[in-house]
Amino acid sequence: MHRREVRVLLHYSGDSKYSVNALIASLDKHGWGGKLVLARSPEELLDHAVSLASKGFRVIVGLSLMTVQIPRRLSLISRLRELGGRLGLFLVAGGSHPSGDPAGTILSLGFDAALVGEAEEAFPSLLEALEEGLDPYALRGVALRCGDHVFFRGRARPISLDEYSSFPYWRGLMGPIEITRGCVWGCRYCQVTYMHGALMRHRSIGSVLRLAEEFYRRGLRDLRFISPDSFSYGGDGRSIALDKLSELLEKLHALASRHGGRIFFGTFPSEVRPEKVVDDTMRVLKGRVANKAIIFGAQSGSPRILREIRRGHGVEEVLEAAETALKYGFRSDVDFIFGLPGESREDVEASLRLAERLVSMGARIHAHTFIPLPGSPYSEAPPGRIPLWAKKRLYKLIGRGGLYGQWEAQERLARQIHELRAKGLILGAKGWRMLRSTC
Repeated sequence: MHRREVRVLLHYSGDSKYSVNALIASLDKHGWGGKLVLARSPEELLDHAVSLASKGFRVIVGLSLMTVQIPRRLSLISRLRELGGRLGLFLVAGGSHPSGDPAGTILSLGFDAALVGEAEEAFPSLLEALEEGLDPYALRGVALRCGDHVFFRGRARPISLDEYSSFPYWRGLMGPIEITRGCVWGCRYCQVTYMHGALMRHRSIGSVLRLAEEFYRRGLRDLRFISPDSFSYGGDGRSIALDKLSELLEKLHALASRHGGRIFFGTFPSEVRPEKVVDDTMRVLKGRVANKAIIFGAQSGSPRILREIRRGHGVEEVLEAAETALKYGFRSDVDFIFGLPGESREDVEASLRLAERLVSMGARIHAHTFIPLPGSPYSEAPPGRIPLWAKKRLYKLIGRGGLYGQWEAQERLARQIHELRAKGLILGAKGWRMLRSTC
């Protein structure tokens, strides 16, 4: 049987470009760059799909999806499914949502394959199988439709970050440098540990510096980093590897100075944990970074809730972190999540009191509403809801310039995601029971 040549069509959207940058870099590394087409809008994606299929190519369409993007991506997914039926498109989804709900991604959303966990090696392997007529069911890290069920052999091996670039600088596509992957804490509301594992993997200092050099050589100035906890760099996630952290920031600072650039570390998207905001780490940061604030997570002011969500720190560490940051000239931006499962009025009161105290110390509060995310232990929990009396207190903090965030939009989004789960478009825990290791 004649096999059609493959073309890979990726949706390069602004809200997914960090993950897609890493995927493009991996495709180039594995020799797929000449068959890769990028589309920057839904309309361009659909037009390219039609055009490539009309030329006789087998078109593999890839979307990177986070759960919070699903409500606004449903229309595009529906149009792709309709086109796929007519043109023979093969639809692949990767990212945190397919990793948390592979069965729902295939059986409910209608994708042909879901990449579960890291895609740098799994996606190129799937493409090779599709083009060469090999057995895709032999692959790890790829979930595939199998009758009324979904086939999944298990996750692909964890990659070494040094083997892959965070962005394809040779294409002029730039972004933050991912310095760490994985998280040891396993907070019950979060997908990170359950997507990337509990073993923290760090990009070597040499690899970070090479990517930073490429970034600055192209005339860009402000370099940022991706990490679940940037003060854990070089360590096991629980302790601080001060020598590695100090060496990294000292060498990055020297490189940035030579190029007239700046580095932003300990701020988005490389926040830190409060128990690591101590004199030693702040001395390392001071004078080497351009950011005037650091971001760390409190998540709750209730000791009971902090234990329930497995945060691994208490309230005192949050207050001490804000005091220590201020001592070294940094403002604290502190994350709080309202509407967490099992939260009582007393728990909400404790969070509000802590938030108000932090604002009085010069901190700002970054407020969030809890969203049940597939793949996390709280995936089946009800959507977060903030009572009116608590909202009034939050509004007062906004008026004082002490609070910001998309917490009201997230409250609506949490309801939408809950409704998608009720309709069966997100299968969650039920979907994991539908996975089969044979087909």
